[in-house]
Amino acid sequence: MNDLRHVLVVEDSRVQAKIISQHIAEATPFPTLVAHTLAEAREIMTQQREAIFVAILDRNLPDDEDGGIVPLATSLGIPSVVMTATFDEEVRRKLLEQNVVDYFVKNMSEMGAMERLIERLYKNQFVKALVVDDSKLFRHHLTRLLTNLNLQVLEAEDGRQALEMLRREDGVSLVVTDYNMPNLDGFGFIEELRATWPKDKLVVIGVSAEGGAQTVKFLKVGANDFLVKPVQAEECICRVHQQLDMLEILTNYRELCAKAGN
Repeated sequence: MNDLRHVLVVEDSRVQAKIISQHIAEATPFPTLVAHTLAEAREIMTQQREAIFVAILDRNLPDDEDGGIVPLATSLGIPSVVMTATFDEEVRRKLLEQNVVDYFVKNMSEMGAMERLIERLYKNQFVKALVVDDSKLFRHHLTRLLTNLNLQVLEAEDGRQALEMLRREDGVSLVVTDYNMPNLDGFGFIEELRATWPKDKLVVIGVSAEGGAQTVKFLKVGANDFLVKPVQAEECICRVHQQLDMLEILTNYRELCAKAGN
């Protein structure tokens, strides 16, 4: 991989920090930076911001009684993955309010999933996404979610504007589109889009306040997947990453077939 960057591990236990860093080093190509306190983390984040593409954070640091580590990372635009010793609905609510990418219980069985997430977040830096919705508020909500996943995010107000943007912008791999829009609704937009961009080259996720028949219609006109409003952050992240993983598998398969044909 080019433009290799670092994973920042913030963990007050030196033993735990070493274990996490070793797992990341063995399972991924990414070097780690390590901090054991909020002060150390702040120094590394501010001085080496461009070297970091994701932070693995412990919420219970000796000099961080107010839980400032996640807001610190967020303020610097560093996607955060939290490792927590305890987990309940209140912890989940707080983490989602702080816009973390994901959270894991401190358990070695969780390391594999965390390492796969780290690799996906790295790859996302090179992926363009397009959010299509006439609601400025909801469009910005989705943009914030996708930007937090390290994706490059573009916005369009309706299907017609989105088609123009797709023709103008190279390399868009993901489209998240609403159904109810002026000029060209989500169904019409996907039908026109699929005339040029097939499912195995461009992922489309439909969004609507209604499920049921609209879900079926979205899939029949060419969407890869579907989300119901209000969109839950965790579900959105899972579906986006699953679809991008599948797109990558199909791209690799085509390249292997092309090489075999030669």
